[in-house]
Amino acid sequence: MELEFKGNEIIMRGKTITELDKFLFGRSRDIDVLIEPITYNKFKELYEKTVKRGYYFLNSDRPNNLYEMLEERLAVRIAKEDTIIPNIELKFTKNEFDKFSIQNRLKVVVNGEQVYISPIEIQIAYKLYLGSDKDVEDKC
Repeated sequence: MELEFKGNEIIMRGKTITELDKFLFGRSRDIDVLIEPITYNKFKELYEKTVKRGYYFLNSDRPNNLYEMLEERLAVRIAKEDTIIPNIELKFTKNEFDKFSIQNRLKVVVNGEQVYISPIEIQIAYKLYLGSDKDVEDKC
């Protein structure tokens, strides 16, 4: 595998892709996805596209209920049909750290496919702040 760093990009070539890699990166739990708050109509459009592509929302099958959860700063979970793990934990940004993570995101390109991640420094600090053995193990 070849690894290249270019500014705010991490590029991997020749990586053997696992099933988990195909879903996203990380351990077999959840993948946090932050988005700026959007309108209900935009969320409903996102909901419909997500369901159409073979995913479902674990919390509810009603877009209005899910949107209310997001507005209350709660996360909604999304997984591939007939699975639970891994899943996406979708959240609206709620503080300056979340906004900083989006504004300073890093692009990771694996064999031509791209995904954005928060700055590594923020991930490490957050996991150490949480302090559970599992969270500390993630970053050590």
